Amino acid sequence: MKASRLSLRQRLMLTVLMPVSLLLALLVGLSLVRGERMTETAIAERGLAIVSFLAPAAEYGVISGNSEILDSVLGALRMQKDVVAAVLYDREGAVIAQRGEPQVLDVAQVLGAAQAVRLQQGAGRKGFAAPVLTVPLVVNELDVATPADDRTPEPVGWVYVEIDTSGHESAWRATQVATIALALATLLMTAVLAGRLARSVGEPVARLVDAVRRMAGGELEVQVTDQASSEELRELQQGFNSMARSIANAHKTLQDRIDEATARLAHQALHDPLTALPNRRAFERVLEETVAASRRAGDCGALCFIDLDHFKAVNDTAGHAAGDALLRAVADLIRKRLRAEDFVCRIGGDEFALILRGCSSSDARRIAEEVCEAVASLRFMWDGHAFRIGASIGFAAIDAQVVSVADVLRKADHACYVVKRAGRGRVSEFGAAD
Repeated sequence: MKASRLSLRQRLMLTVLMPVSLLLALLVGLSLVRGERMTETAIAERGLAIVSFLAPAAEYGVISGNSEILDSVLGALRMQKDVVAAVLYDREGAVIAQRGEPQVLDVAQVLGAAQAVRLQQGAGRKGFAAPVLTVPLVVNELDVATPADDRTPEPVGWVYVEIDTSGHESAWRATQVATIALALATLLMTAVLAGRLARSVGEPVARLVDAVRRMAGGELEVQVTDQASSEELRELQQGFNSMARSIANAHKTLQDRIDEATARLAHQALHDPLTALPNRRAFERVLEETVAASRRAGDCGALCFIDLDHFKAVNDTAGHAAGDALLRAVADLIRKRLRAEDFVCRIGGDEFALILRGCSSSDARRIAEEVCEAVASLRFMWDGHAFRIGASIGFAAIDAQVVSVADVLRKADHACYVVKRAGRGRVSEFGAAD
């Protein structure tokens, strides 16, 4: 049909429908393309975040080969609803722990990963891998292990995780259908009301075009003002705003879930899964900060090493479950006897460490002796049997005289060794005549 044969009403309706149709097509296209990219990026960021935090969390377990720790780490990881498989490898590439059945695993790619990377994908899954790195240690003249001078991390294993993307894909397909349905409904409404909208369509369409451009530029929460001269155009603008809010809310919900999972993994990377106390990695970080503060501002403090006496007998007699329960009881006991500013962590096995801030040597001895007495007074019951243990505590002052973190570690360790050699069950300060 030629344009000259169209009535004025039809021409006006065509003039309105053509730009509106193009506008909606552009809006839906941009929304779908951007939403798909956001979904892919979110999945990739989540997978990389998981393996980046899993690698340091599994470091101690990979080095020690402790299956309980490895199973605990993988068990905590599998609580994430979209993590369907996880594998830990040692430095020779042998599997040392596994949960779930990987479907897109390429072992060669995993063992070749030098950093957190995204690997294969398919069958509704994506694979991610990262190396488990550790700083090499050297043993000094006092049999104390300290980090090597160059501190070059070495891979001691690898972690591999598969994420199920089918849920994300289903949600994205539902969003596509809803977006297209909303666009079609909006277009139909525009066609019905085109005659009444002809005189006032210019300005509202211009505002919609500007909003689309802002969305394409990354402003997901863009809104348009509903100040059209007719009720119909105001409804169209409100429909656009509703769609934009839906897309923004979907993005925010997905990002919140990623942030929550990342925060959980970050907490697990710095805490002992058995006692919930900070682990060795957190201990080293806090100790470095405390030593730096003592040298910079003259703050005084103390580092205490606690070695439980007769703990092995509990493990050998009642089993590891009893030993684990005893460690949790000791952790709670120590935590209740410290000040708010003090820091306690489990650094491995039956060894704990205390960092006492703003504390003189006499106060540090008093706190250490209270902990020592409390542990000695603990009567641990298991299967009708009572067990008693003790604690050997060595401590060293953290003050302006401390040369380095390695220096205070060596002193506290030596003080603890003196206690063990002298009969256990008491407190000794480095350099003091006990």
